[in-house]
Amino acid sequence: MNKLPIFEWFYPQGDVMVTVNTHITGVDIPPDLRQQEIVDFILGDKPTPKLTADGVGISAPMRFHGSLYSCYFPWACVLQMSGQEAVMQFRNPTPVKGDFGVQPKQAANKKRRGNLRVVK
Repeated sequence: MNKLPIFEWFYPQGDVMVTVNTHITGVDIPPDLRQQEIVDFILGDKPTPKLTADGVGISAPMRFHGSLYSCYFPWACVLQMSGQEAVMQFRNPTPVKGDFGVQPKQAANKKRRGNLRVVK
């Protein structure tokens, strides 16, 4: 999915919170943040004035503990973008293990009664 047009829609509206999976190949953030799998970053004119976004990802120099670090986020690592007007979540590209479509046997065999009743 091409996430650049979505980011370009959010960015002029103000700060954009970008939720990132730090374990995706190509993510470049400070080492202490890599310990967490999911991290939120605030991107916008004030916090990241030298931000660049292209078809491959987002690069932005950001301050952490007073030091400047050149961060890079490939689009594959972006799980969510949110701003004042909307939130956009992207599907997890890796399949989730487990069979969520199967009902437990006792629930499938039990006859359900309706929750609503007519009272006269």
